[in-house]
Amino acid sequence: MLEVLIASAILSFATLGLVQAVSSGQSQTLDALRRARATALADAMLEEVLSKPDADPEGATGFGPDTGEVTRAAFDNRDDYHGYTQAAGELTGPDGTAYPTPYQRFEVGVTVATETMDIAALGGEQAGLRITVTVTEPGTTPGSGDGRTWTVTRFVPESE
Repeated sequence: MLEVLIASAILSFATLGLVQAVSSGQSQTLDALRRARATALADAMLEEVLSKPDADPEGATGFGPDTGEVTRAAFDNRDDYHGYTQAAGELTGPDGTAYPTPYQRFEVGVTVATETMDIAALGGEQAGLRITVTVTEPGTTPGSGDGRTWTVTRFVPESE
């Protein structure tokens, strides 16, 4: 009887250790998947912004959408994206197609600012735009700010 009790205790500890290892592995896998999705969203938005010309074709100045550019589809240059956001549950690609459900948990925001950087390979000081895409996973408690944030930033020298 004592031997059965000792064997049961050993089996219980071994099972507990195995369950904890599996649980930890699943948690890390889920975290890596969320990180990959957030990074993919940030990269996609950055590539969309970079696909637009630096200068406004109509000659408008100032950051943010120009008059009449009320939708993302109407943005015709990089600075039009300044202040652009997409709320969780409303994420779409550049063509308006909704992202799959697992991506809808994130929020996306873009800022565009002028900046001058010293780039020796380009001959010194270069004026350009700093484009920042921020992807946020809202926290478990709405409005608490306890979620995570991923940021991708790119400096783009002015076109000659």
